[in-house]
Amino acid sequence: MTASTPPDMALYWNEALADELLHFLTKRLKCPEIAADLTQETFIRFYQFVKENPPDNARALAYRIAINLANDYQRKIKVRERFNAEMPADFHADDYPNETPGPEQTVFAQQRLYILQTALDELPEDCRNAFLLHSIEGLTGPEIAARLGVSNIKVYRLLVKATAHCELRLDDAE
Repeated sequence: MTASTPPDMALYWNEALADELLHFLTKRLKCPEIAADLTQETFIRFYQFVKENPPDNARALAYRIAINLANDYQRKIKVRERFNAEMPADFHADDYPNETPGPEQTVFAQQRLYILQTALDELPEDCRNAFLLHSIEGLTGPEIAARLGVSNIKVYRLLVKATAHCELRLDDAE
């Protein structure tokens, strides 16, 4: 059998094996609905594996997949329980605003960023560098002065000039 030829699943998976796994998972998880879902997921993963690697022991493979799925499910339940236990009883997610920006806010921010980049490109190099060192890298005036080899007063003037220029360009755009 080649990898491109689908295996005859009847050789590996049958209704008896599915029923056996369903019974096993129901007993382990104490929930027939979850057991049924995991049995179906077991078949899907089993089939994907068998397409490439015909197993020596199909039953053992099916059980290994089912056990792994059950373990994953039980871990998720424990995490949810722990999370819910840590939440205040009066917590409701709907009470808290979604801070993810909407599409309009994203486009507006991208436009402002483009304007700011253009404004920075218009500045002399020393002015732009001082602004970036302060705004992006968070350096202080004396640190910028040392990095650029200029006085603290010169750094102050460069930052004032750069900030005023960027604000003017942003104001003009609005």
